Amino acid sequence: MPKRYKCEFKNCFCTNFTLYSNNLCFHCKHANIWHSRNKSPPSDSYLSFVSSRSSARKPKYEKRFIIEIFEPQVPPLPESDDDIIYCTDIEVLPV
Repeated sequence: MPKRYKCEFKNCFCTNFTLYSNNLCFHCKHANIWHSRNKSPPSDSYLSFVSSRSSARKPKYEKRFIIEIFEPQVPPLPESDDDIIYCTDIEVLPV
């Protein structure tokens, strides 16, 4: 006798057919013709937490904080071979 699975009678929650008497299910008392011959596909709630990978594990979260204080630095004045003289003081510059 082929194996039967989920009961399809209205809203019956029986998942496996177990022969009781007169081709009735031991759990839900519905006949074997109401039970599917194919396994029902898994529900979305089941699939969202099950991984098909054999090495599946819980993720490990690490907290890494790198705190740095930003201090702007003025780049050095370029050196030139020309006779250009750069002003190093801000107060001396003409406005």
